[in-house]
Amino acid sequence: MNHRKLVCLYVVSVGAIVAAGCSSTPKPQDDAVLTPAPVKTAEPMPEPTVEPTAEPTADAAPASTLPPPSGRTPLIESKPETITGSFGATPAAKLELTKEGAVFRIPEYALNEGLMITFTLDKKGKKAKGGAGSIYRLTAQLPPAEEARTVATRGPMFTLVLPKGTVAAPNLAMGEQKKDDKGKDIVEWTVIAPKSTDDKTATFELGGFTNTFLQITSEAPTAGAAPAASPTP
Repeated sequence: MNHRKLVCLYVVSVGAIVAAGCSSTPKPQDDAVLTPAPVKTAEPMPEPTVEPTAEPTADAAPASTLPPPSGRTPLIESKPETITGSFGATPAAKLELTKEGAVFRIPEYALNEGLMITFTLDKKGKKAKGGAGSIYRLTAQLPPAEEARTVATRGPMFTLVLPKGTVAAPNLAMGEQKKDDKGKDIVEWTVIAPKSTDDKTATFELGGFTNTFLQITSEAPTAGAAPAASPTP
């Protein structure tokens, strides 16, 4: 009897221990759900902006190809009837025939090269149609050559000031000496309008000259200004 009770107690005790052991087993935790951190993406770079460039306008003046002013003092030559001298790109020059008050101006950089230029009162010169007052001659040479050389301005215009006399609406007759088909010497005339006038004088702009007669005329202009001649090579 006692032996059976002991067996039963032993069995009950072992069962209790087993049950307690089972109940103390830690309950497995649920696997943690890992949420990935948001990935930072690079912000797009702003598109480069291009500043608009101003379109050239039709009224825009072309850039000058002439050198800057030399700063040299202009040459001034004054004689009664004839002036002959050597002139180049710089400095500017003023040639004045004091007997008549006629003036020829050579602006700086108008000439391409050094030339011998003669401005004279030509008492035997060819008279223009409708001509009034004295006749002048303008000649350029490149020594040692003696023949007249054609001169064309590089940009700034030559200026001629002549007394207008009694002509109410003075223009300038320019006579170029040439040869006709038969080899005979002739004078080909061009008449240009003045740039300005005052009570005593008229001012003209010349683009070029060769061996040119110059005289005030009452004839109507055939051109607005003396065209620039092609320079002699």
